[in-house]
Amino acid sequence: MTTLHITNGDGAAAILKASSVKGDILPWRDTMHDGPFPQGLSLEKASALRAEYLSRQGLDEEEVRRGFELRDAHLKGAGKYEEVILWYEHDLLDQLQILQLLHWFNSVDRGKTKLSMVCINQFQGIIPFLGLGQLSPDQLATLHPERETVSNEQLNLAAKGWAAFRNPNPQILAAFINSDLSALPFLKKALERHLEEYPSLRNGLNKTQNKILKFVNEGTRDPVENFKACLESETVFFQGDWSHFNEISRLCNGPKPLIKCYEGQKFNHPLDLPESLDEFRSQKLSLTERGEMVLENKTDAVELLEIDQWFGGVHLQYNSPIWRWDSEANKLVQTAPGHRS
Repeated sequence: MTTLHITNGDGAAAILKASSVKGDILPWRDTMHDGPFPQGLSLEKASALRAEYLSRQGLDEEEVRRGFELRDAHLKGAGKYEEVILWYEHDLLDQLQILQLLHWFNSVDRGKTKLSMVCINQFQGIIPFLGLGQLSPDQLATLHPERETVSNEQLNLAAKGWAAFRNPNPQILAAFINSDLSALPFLKKALERHLEEYPSLRNGLNKTQNKILKFVNEGTRDPVENFKACLESETVFFQGDWSHFNEISRLCNGPKPLIKCYEGQKFNHPLDLPESLDEFRSQKLSLTERGEMVLENKTDAVELLEIDQWFGGVHLQYNSPIWRWDSEANKLVQTAPGHRS
C-alpha cells in the first residue's frame, strides 16, 4: 500500500475500507475535547495520559493503552508511504484531531511523503450533514479526487492552535480564536463551541449540561432521546452519544445530583449495561430540586458538581479560581471559588 488514510474513529474508517479507495487505514480514536492534554508532553506521554484518563471513563486501560501504542507506531511509520491523507469534517473533535496530527507532521521530517486532506462540512443530498460516517462507500470515494495538499500555512497554523489548546491559560486559546484562522476554515466555529463548554457564568453548567437539563425538564426523559434532542439543537456538531452519557452520569451520580433516575438509582452508562439497550433506555430522567434551581439560575452548579475537569491544558477545580464562559459578552472570565461574578 502506498497511501495511508487517517480518520476519526472506526465509523469512517470502516466506510473507507469498504470503498474503492486503496491504502492502509489508521483510525484516530480519542475524544480529545474531554479530559487532559497538558502542554509539554511527547506523543507517547500524551497517549499514556489519555489511556489512563479514558480508563476512568469505563474503558479497559491496558486495551486502550495498547491501542494508542499501535496507533502512534503506525503514525511514526508514515514516512514509508507516498501519500498520507487526512479524512475529516467540520466538528470540534475532528478539528482537534487535525490540530494534533498537523502539529506532529510539522515537527518531523516527512521526506518525500505527500500530505493531503479531505475536510468538508456538507455533502450533496445529505441533510443535515453531521459527518463522513453518513456517507456510503461510493459517496466517500468521490471525495478522494477532491483532496487538497496540506499547505505550510495550514501546518504552521495547526502548530499554533495545538499549543494554544494545551496552554494552561485559556485566554491564550481565546486570543488564537480571534486571530486569522482562514487557512483552516472550520476551526474557528469549532473552537468557539469548545469555549462554551466551560462552566456558565449564570449557573455553572456548560452548554451541553444546560441543554440536558432543559430537555429533561421539558419531558425528554429517555437518555437516548435526550441525546438526539441535544444533537438536533446544535449548529456545530459537538460530541457523540458516549460523551453525552458521560455528562448525564456527572449530573446524576455526584454527591449533590441535579438529575435523578427512576426510583432514585444511579445512572448506568451503556458501558455498565453492555448487553441490555432496553435496560439502559428504561432509565427515566427527572430533575432534582437542586437541578430545578440551577436551571432557573438560582444556584450554582460548580460546587454542587464539585467540578474537577480538564479542557485541553486547562484544569478546572471547584475549590480554586475557575474560568467561566460569559455567554452575553462572549468571553471567558475568571471567578473566585464560590462566586459567579
